[in-house]
Amino acid sequence: MSKASGQAKKLLAQREILASGLPSFAQIVRGSLVTRYRRCGKPTCHCLKGRGHGPAHYLVVTLRPGKTEQILLSEEMLPVARQFLDNYQRWWAALEKVSAVNRRLLRLRVAELAAAGKSPHRRTV
Repeated sequence: MSKASGQAKKLLAQREILASGLPSFAQIVRGSLVTRYRRCGKPTCHCLKGRGHGPAHYLVVTLRPGKTEQILLSEEMLPVARQFLDNYQRWWAALEKVSAVNRRLLRLRVAELAAAGKSPHRRTV
């Protein structure tokens, strides 16, 4: 077994491990969790001196520049939203790692083709 094929096998195994440890794709959401307190404006209300009324928890997502979506979450939905946000972060981190592995695999393939005397830029049909 050549050194390059041994490296490729290790990289392929690493890629499989990264992909297999991910949560369900159906349970992810992109966004931020925001907690707000508000003041009602009544001059005699307790909210003038303290944090305000709340907390109110929102899932906030930027859809495009100038356009955001906010979803008011109940206390019961807060753990679900946190888990979905965490799952998104795990997917994003795994995507970056798998992409790095795939770049290394491509470099190995280019080097392998060059060693075999084939141009990595020539199309083969």
